[in-house]
Amino acid sequence: MREMWSNNRRAKNLREQRIRDKEQRWKRSSSFSLFTLCSLLFIFLMACQQKSEKAVQKTETEKTYTCPMHPQIVENQPGTCPICKMDLVLQHQEEVKMEVDASLSSLIKPTNETIISNIKTFKVRERNFGDSILLNGKVTYNTNNMRSLSARVGGRIEKLYVKYNFQKVNKGQKIMKIYSPELAAAQQELLYLLAKGDVDLMAQAKTKLRLLGVEETQINQIIKTKNVNYQIPVFSSAAGYIIDAATSTRNLEDSKYLPTENTAIALKEGAYIKTGDVLFKIFNDNKVWGEFYMNPNEAASIKRNQEITITSNNKKLNAKIDLIQPYYNEGQNYSLLRVYLNNANQAFKIGGILTGKIDIPAKKGLWIPSSAVYKLGNRSVVFIKQKNVLKAKEVEISANNGSKSLVAKGLKVDDEIADNASYLIDTESFIKIN
Repeated sequence: MREMWSNNRRAKNLREQRIRDKEQRWKRSSSFSLFTLCSLLFIFLMACQQKSEKAVQKTETEKTYTCPMHPQIVENQPGTCPICKMDLVLQHQEEVKMEVDASLSSLIKPTNETIISNIKTFKVRERNFGDSILLNGKVTYNTNNMRSLSARVGGRIEKLYVKYNFQKVNKGQKIMKIYSPELAAAQQELLYLLAKGDVDLMAQAKTKLRLLGVEETQINQIIKTKNVNYQIPVFSSAAGYIIDAATSTRNLEDSKYLPTENTAIALKEGAYIKTGDVLFKIFNDNKVWGEFYMNPNEAASIKRNQEITITSNNKKLNAKIDLIQPYYNEGQNYSLLRVYLNNANQAFKIGGILTGKIDIPAKKGLWIPSSAVYKLGNRSVVFIKQKNVLKAKEVEISANNGSKSLVAKGLKVDDEIADNASYLIDTESFIKIN
């Protein structure tokens, strides 16, 4: 029994000794493996560091520095310019080349052909559209009703009864008094023949005075008083607004209509005039012009004899357009619409403001907002949406009614275009149209 217990104890001790031996061998093996791993990791880190230092050293060595003011100064390290003492700056390195992914190829296009924007767009539809055009205008003189007052004899102006341009005169109103040696001699001849009693020659002498501008009442007064009148009055031959010849000629050359400033006339008392000189021009305001100004694109849809509704001083009247004339003045193109107005009741005053309204009949077609069209000289451009990109496209506009434009060529139904073309470009843009 005792021997059995001793054998079991020795067997147990032997097993425990074996376990301890395995544990020691495992510890020695683990320590060696850990040491080996650490050694390899250390060697790897040292190699990376040396490679990085070599790369940095190589990069630093390749960098060159130069002076902004003196590019001939080139150094391989920072410093100052020996000429101007400015700090050297790093020279530009070679341009980095980037590869563009194929998914971006639709976006990498010439910037003068396509635009990426979230601006509002709309689809083109065929529709009937009519509009009314409102115009601003003014009342001006009808130069067809202009009369000239010329000197029938030469002489000196003794008295002047008109003082300023655009002064209102009536027919038969006294304009001036003149002294004329020729008129004085004709009166003396009449009185001589009167004293002789030669009736036939007296009749010829009266005719001569009439041709020289002397009124019948003046001739009768000369015969009655038997005295020579050395200051013969000159009367207006028409009613209207008087203007001296120098001012009217200058203004007709410099502008398209006569101004209405009440400036002093050029003629003065004591001035000498010659036979045939145009002294004044008189404008009759019984018939006047109403002139309206409009955009040439809008004028393309207006025709002669088309009806226009005119408002003046809260009063309306219907008239017809008598003239459509293009003008170019001070760098601007515009069209002039002229209407002849009857002013016998003096309802219109020269220089008065007029408002005109022209109704445009409805027309079927591809009408788009005028804001969607951008003008490039005599070419019209819209921005059409193609695969989420807006692209410039030339169109042909056949009519323009202010807020809407009629497209004759370049678009079709369901084309999607930008609502406002001007928002897509700036003043320095160059648009390429395919």
